Amino acid sequence: MKFKHCNNVDWKEFDNEGVLLNLSTGYYFRLNQVGTFIWPLINEENNLGDIVNCVMDQFDVSRRQVKSDIHDFIEQLLSEQLIQKA
Repeated sequence: MKFKHCNNVDWKEFDNEGVLLNLSTGYYFRLNQVGTFIWPLINEENNLGDIVNCVMDQFDVSRRQVKSDIHDFIEQLLSEQLIQKA
C-alpha cells in the first residue's frame, strides 16, 4: 500500500526532528528522529515494504519491530489526516 502527504500539511525539520502542522486544524505534531526520517519516504512511489527496508538500513532495529512501529506511525498519521492513501 502507498500513501501520500495531505495537501493541508506543512513540514519543517529542525536538528533531526520534524514538525508537522495540519493547516486545517491548526494542530502541530512533533516527529522524533525516526519519524523525521520516514516522513519524506511517504510518497506515491514508496510502499510500506520500501519504507521498512529504508528504516532497517538506517537504524539498528529488527524487521518485526520496524514493521510494528511503522504500522502504528502510519495509523496515527492517517487518523490525524496528515497522510492519505495514494
